[in-house]
Amino acid sequence: MTRVKRILTGGAIGLAVVALVAAYVASPVLALHSLTKAAKAGDRAKLERLVDFPAVRDSLKSQLKAAMTRAFEQDPELQDNPLAAFGELLMVGVVDKAVDAYATPDAIAQMVATSRAPSKISPSDQGPRVETGKPRTKSDTEIRYGFQDLDHFKATYRDRAKPDEPAFGLTLERQGLFRWKLVRIDLAPAT
Repeated sequence: MTRVKRILTGGAIGLAVVALVAAYVASPVLALHSLTKAAKAGDRAKLERLVDFPAVRDSLKSQLKAAMTRAFEQDPELQDNPLAAFGELLMVGVVDKAVDAYATPDAIAQMVATSRAPSKISPSDQGPRVETGKPRTKSDTEIRYGFQDLDHFKATYRDRAKPDEPAFGLTLERQGLFRWKLVRIDLAPAT
């Protein structure tokens, strides 16, 4: 093999590696954009491909249970109450049922589309109605992207005008080489 052929072969391999890395780095951002676009358009079929609904429900359950446990532990009236532990056990069961009932594809789509956690959830004849408020404008929203590890990518949304308001986060998990799915919605402040 001549020197020119080696240089061209090395250059082609280097270019292929750079293209592969660029595609890997860009793929979660493109998946997040596709997810947001599908949520805003109400494209249920596309949402079902881009969201792992059982994983999202499990993450919401664990977050709500942790928040409830903290609230029970920090309430001075409940600390000395012997029935508080029983009440906490009952509330944990209620959280499971509530999340299963209210974390519907439409509700999750609305949270993704508006970049906000629900402010109010109320039952209706057509199923639960989730109110998240008006969508944030891009200029009012600080968005941070980053890999948590090779298989997890997180986008965090925070209102610039309300820096003390909890951040809203979306975590995508890699499925295959370039395919990503939403597996977690963070309702609590990012840690």
